[in-house]
Amino acid sequence: MTLTTTSHYANLLATRICDLPLGGPSPLLAGQVAGLYADLQRAGLRHFRPRVYWGDEWFSPDGLPVIAAPFYLADERLLGLERARTGRAPEGGTPASCRMLLRHEAGHGFDHAFAIGERRDFRRVFGDASRAYDPDAFVPDRRSRDFVRHLPGFYAQAHPDEDFAETFATLLAPARARREAARAGPTLLKKLRFVGEMVEKFGARKPLVADDGSTDYAAWRMRSTLARYYERRGAAAAGAARRRRQAFDGALRAGPG
Repeated sequence: MTLTTTSHYANLLATRICDLPLGGPSPLLAGQVAGLYADLQRAGLRHFRPRVYWGDEWFSPDGLPVIAAPFYLADERLLGLERARTGRAPEGGTPASCRMLLRHEAGHGFDHAFAIGERRDFRRVFGDASRAYDPDAFVPDRRSRDFVRHLPGFYAQAHPDEDFAETFATLLAPARARREAARAGPTLLKKLRFVGEMVEKFGARKPLVADDGSTDYAAWRMRSTLARYYERRGAAAAGAARRRRQAFDGALRAGPG
């Protein structure tokens, strides 16, 4: 049931995240996880099947070959609240966007599973993954042919880790990979080849880092109410918007090159 009245939303907002009846994956998430696993099999990855569980946002915890999906995808009530509180479509709220995000997070999980980002050849192709970054406050070069265009916002340009994850996600969709290769400059072609080589190298291997069943970032552990959760997200969004303006102003002052 989709909640539409203020009183219903008020009751839901007073609920702690850990008290939500999340259970297993929703039909939307379950269907797209199955699709992701088929993508991985088709790519030649025989043993890499990242576990997907409910968290409070899309991410893959550092060092673990797993994926967290936001709890608001669990049912229509939570999706409706997400739309009402953010004023935009929920991330991953459609089958297409959910699959794209799963592919991206699987790229991080693949990196974690086989320590790809620690390789010297990774650094030569993608750059130093140890550098700090702010994914909400980078200024992309919209004309660049050195990065794939998978998630909105030129997200591959945010950081070497995001660049790798986006390139991996692209290779899981052959038609998209062909389009990216067709428009690619030499740098992007090196990235596409590198990720393809890593998939081939580790395709028959089990992950070097095992899934230990960690639930440190699982929604069922989160004791804040939904009201407090959205307050924090609102404050974070305002801070991100401020940092984006500062980054853009800095780029304008720096000028071309």
